[in-house]
Amino acid sequence: MSAETFRPLAPDTAIFRCDLPAYSLFYAPGYLVVVPAAQAEAFARESAGCARTPLAQALVRRAQAALAAQRALYQQPYRPVCLTLYLNNRCHLACTYCFALPARPQADTPRLSLQAVQRAAEHVAENCRARALPFTLVLHGGGEPTLDWRLAEDILGTAAAAAAPLPLFRYIATNGVVSEQRAHWLAQRFDLIGLSCDGPPDIQAQQRPLANGQSSAPFVERTAQILRAQGTAFHVRVTLTAATLARQPEIAAYLCEQIQPQEIHVEPVYGLGRGQPLSEQHVDDFVNGFFAARALAQTYGIAWRTSGSRPQDIHGAYCNVWRDVLHLLPGAAVTACFAATNAQQAQNVALGSVLPDPQRVRALREQLRRAPAPCADCFNRFHCARGCPQYCPLDEQAAFPAARCQAQKALIFAHLQATAAALYARSPAIGGQEIAL
Repeated sequence: MSAETFRPLAPDTAIFRCDLPAYSLFYAPGYLVVVPAAQAEAFARESAGCARTPLAQALVRRAQAALAAQRALYQQPYRPVCLTLYLNNRCHLACTYCFALPARPQADTPRLSLQAVQRAAEHVAENCRARALPFTLVLHGGGEPTLDWRLAEDILGTAAAAAAPLPLFRYIATNGVVSEQRAHWLAQRFDLIGLSCDGPPDIQAQQRPLANGQSSAPFVERTAQILRAQGTAFHVRVTLTAATLARQPEIAAYLCEQIQPQEIHVEPVYGLGRGQPLSEQHVDDFVNGFFAARALAQTYGIAWRTSGSRPQDIHGAYCNVWRDVLHLLPGAAVTACFAATNAQQAQNVALGSVLPDPQRVRALREQLRRAPAPCADCFNRFHCARGCPQYCPLDEQAAFPAARCQAQKALIFAHLQATAAALYARSPAIGGQEIAL
């Protein structure tokens, strides 16, 4: 039984059906109804026509809400309320799968100017005030942002001044290879920290070594300890490679016991830069390992998540134009794509310089909204990254990453199957349940 057995109940609908021997699954984004086999045809007719029973009505409402939310996603104007900044393209690690290919720390590479940041921050702040939303500041990068911590400190002040009197939420992504002093600075200056760690020391040493070949694990463990001691919230980002897919429970145990974040976010390796994409033979290991690790993490009260497919959200690819993000690169280019880490890489996805150009935004949105052909009748299409970032509609030569697609579908399908089995075991009558992952 595979995810391909799900089929739309009717053309252009957001209700999908999958028949098993004892019962059928009826799914609308974020909501599942399990119907005994003897009643499945009647329920299908009702869901496709005039729904009268409460569960059929609930299913139809969720389907209609999904269609409306997807339309709104693509029709609402681009008014960024989040400012994401790539401070530099330098790093002191040599990760085996890095998509950004940064230079060494001592290299003379372009950096963000504070003047560009100020103009971008004022633009975002204006949108935040108009929408009565907090200002979100994200320091990330095709390099390690803490290498430019003095600039980061200036940026924090600039963003706070621009955002006032609105709240400012401050996030930074880091490899965690910092001094004790810098770790304390992180804990004191940011509301949430994203810490990259791929698992136990042997995995970390293999996949995320220092540029000199030594292990980065001791630094990451020390940084995590300081963040915990300071009471600063942090999440861990895990990149899963072919070598570590089957070790997800072991990774979860290490992170929960030694690192102790609030959440763990796992992503299959991107097939960009030095990254070697997963193949179709890896799908089962990813799915089985994910749920085993998730169950283990839950015993520690720690969430185990992935972003590629989120059934609780209506979403598509990670494009900034759909997420209300103004993303500024070294050299002041505004990019629609997080995988572009410098102005040269961003040429095809550039939205402007310092500030987004409305005409360019409209043109790119029109191109980026096109769904890949394999998504047409997929039950997962309302909450899937659609092959991003390996696949982009702007690249006519790009091959659709079938393995990544299959992994995301298989993950949600397995979750639906397990939920359906539990519902049916509790009661053989028709039952429904919210779906989240």
